Amino acid sequence: MNARTVVWQGWPHAPAPLGAIRTAARDARVQVVDDKGDAVPFGSWVRAREVLRAAWQRWLDGCLHGIAALAGRSDPPIAATTSNTGPTVLVLPVLPDLSHTFVYREVLALLRQRPTWRVVVLAHNHHAPLHDEAKELLKVATFLPRAGITRAALRTLRWLLRPRGRQLFALYRREVGGAAHDLLGKLPLRDPRHPGNAFALADLLAAWQPRHLHVYASTWPANVAMGAAHLLGVPFSISSYVDFEFAYSHKMLPTKVARATFFRVVTRYCQDQLLAMRGLATPTRERTPVVYLGLDLAAWQQRATPSGRGTIVSAARLVAKKGLRVVPAALAALRARGIPCRWRVIGDGPELAALQLACANHGVTDLVDFLGARDNNTVRAELLTADVALLPCIVATDGERDGIPIFLVEAMALGVPAVTTPVSGIPELVRDGDTGFLAQPGDSHSLAEVLAHTLTDRANAARIGERGRLAVHATLDVDVASRELIAHIER
Repeated sequence: MNARTVVWQGWPHAPAPLGAIRTAARDARVQVVDDKGDAVPFGSWVRAREVLRAAWQRWLDGCLHGIAALAGRSDPPIAATTSNTGPTVLVLPVLPDLSHTFVYREVLALLRQRPTWRVVVLAHNHHAPLHDEAKELLKVATFLPRAGITRAALRTLRWLLRPRGRQLFALYRREVGGAAHDLLGKLPLRDPRHPGNAFALADLLAAWQPRHLHVYASTWPANVAMGAAHLLGVPFSISSYVDFEFAYSHKMLPTKVARATFFRVVTRYCQDQLLAMRGLATPTRERTPVVYLGLDLAAWQQRATPSGRGTIVSAARLVAKKGLRVVPAALAALRARGIPCRWRVIGDGPELAALQLACANHGVTDLVDFLGARDNNTVRAELLTADVALLPCIVATDGERDGIPIFLVEAMALGVPAVTTPVSGIPELVRDGDTGFLAQPGDSHSLAEVLAHTLTDRANAARIGERGRLAVHATLDVDVASRELIAHIER
């Protein structure tokens, strides 16, 4: 009988997921593992201990809930009240990560110009490939310490005994209605990106006396940084990468925009979308600056040499917004027209099985190589012999979309012709017939036509690939972008 795996997130500090273990145990033997995937001994004694710990946590949360109820519903102050002289602190959601290399590059560029700044990472991902940028950041990053049930409760109690701690609960009560339910409970112990970790982050940073917090991602990590900044009385700002439009818990977007000194976006499209949103406190273009994500261009001076065999390379998290499900039908159309092609897919994710099935259904499995998650050096090596870099992005059914995918930026920097779609901010870099090629989103026929044109008219593809390279090298230098971001932070 195969074991069913249950992940005990935050082991050993966080309480065990007893409900998930009981559910899994009904029809199979259960193996409990930690965040790294290593087995956790889980017998009757551990089960009894965790039942007691769960009861202890419920009692502590009940006490804290009662104290938090005294917070009232007053609006917390927005302005920072301290003039600390410590470092600016950059708050990252996770390190390493398969798809956050663009963030790590920018943070390293910021540190080159401001070596006294500090980096705090909320979550350690033990399963992601370790890109060179992540290796470099690991040398200087501080991870948010994990705490057990009692220690976390005492920390929250200390903050609740101060006005700013009670004000933070009042803010959540006013914004999302739950207050204690949103900042207490098991989830903050299991997921360090949960808003309830604002107390832990504030405790970590207090000794540094930071002058400013800048957080990457406007979702849950921004809640953590916003909460810590409020508790410490220091200003904070946000770098958003196309994550502010979508539904998620504790969204509080109007509050984040209002309280942040600025809310950075990564495309003009994102800025327009943000400014058009209802319910925001009249954000201005000055407070929602566009700062593009760039490359360390000194490391991207090579030029690709196309294979001439119709090699198409895609590298991405295999999720719906990448639009890859239309590719198998397009490959079948290319085969029917006698155009040689081979699709090499780098990445992993929830769409993998569907993509493999689509390849089988269209009879093109023999034309496709699924290479799995690989490091950046592998992606670069694949691009250096590619005829086309392909990412036919779409707007997913839940509204999720890309900004300007960094894979396209990297491909264009090497002179590889990019084939993509006019979604979100992509046309700001990829102009059809000028710096790249655009197909209609979600349309396999349109994609097949564009790929056929690109693969058969190699002289034109080379010219457009070179113009794409020039566009990236002229506008997307990470050192220039980081200087611009520093100016906003230090304003």
